Amino acid sequence: MNCYDCVPDHATTAAVAICRNCGAALCHQHAQSAPQTVVRVQGVGQSTLPEMARRIMCTICRAAQSS
Repeated sequence: MNCYDCVPDHATTAAVAICRNCGAALCHQHAQSAPQTVVRVQGVGQSTLPEMARRIMCTICRAAQSS
């Protein structure tokens, strides 16, 4: 599978990740890592875990989430 964001540049780069939001295949250059809070249901409420999880997004989804 090749990186979706490299196609407009006529490049063929192997994908190393998939965007969590849109599902596009991404190479190392276009993959953006962001922290994510992990919440689990505990009894009658929610419990937030102390460690953050990692989520991988493309540059477009990352920019859309930041604004």
